[in-house]
Amino acid sequence: LYGPPGVGKTECVEALAKNLNLELVEKNASDYRTAEAIQRFAGRASQYTTLFGRKRLILLDELDGITGTEDKGGVKTITDIVKNTQCPIVLTANDAYDRRFSTLRGYCLLIKFENPSSYEVVKNLEKICIREGIRAEEKALKFIANINGGDIRSAVNDLQALAQGRKRLTYQDVAWLATRDRKEVIFEVLRAIFYSQNCLEAKKAIDAVDVDPDMLFE
Repeated sequence: LYGPPGVGKTECVEALAKNLNLELVEKNASDYRTAEAIQRFAGRASQYTTLFGRKRLILLDELDGITGTEDKGGVKTITDIVKNTQCPIVLTANDAYDRRFSTLRGYCLLIKFENPSSYEVVKNLEKICIREGIRAEEKALKFIANINGGDIRSAVNDLQALAQGRKRLTYQDVAWLATRDRKEVIFEVLRAIFYSQNCLEAKKAIDAVDVDPDMLFE
């Protein structure tokens, strides 16, 4: 599954496992950069059923995170595991057409996730507001959807932060988001995090950058 951050790749797999009553074995691939570590985790899991015979689904999330100079045979090992697995394996990445995935792609079904329309994001936010008992102006939800450019995760995070402790959300409550620089240089954000005096300051620094939280952590 490939596409931009925040469009539901991981959530889709988790929902699928729940609906089909599969045991989900989930790890962030960037945490397992070496061939040995990946084999220890995914290699064994791909060859055996669970203790009680349940079917298993393996998710290796954020495949992009193991590429680069620190990749010590990780992608090759994943390719070997995918070729011989006895259970379904799902990989997620922002860019499936990275040249380092050229061999791996040959053994995968590629499914592209695209940013939803602003209309779809607004409808999702409306459902959340109804469940949380929040009366939100449509103009306010449209503003949140548009400023996040189709990133549902960021839109939901913004809604949660803005609606905290409120039962009503107006356009005036969200309009200040327009002044936030979501393209701040990543190193400036990291510097702000490291020099934060408290958790709130660190969170504000993270909110200022438009990148996937897992990639930011790496």
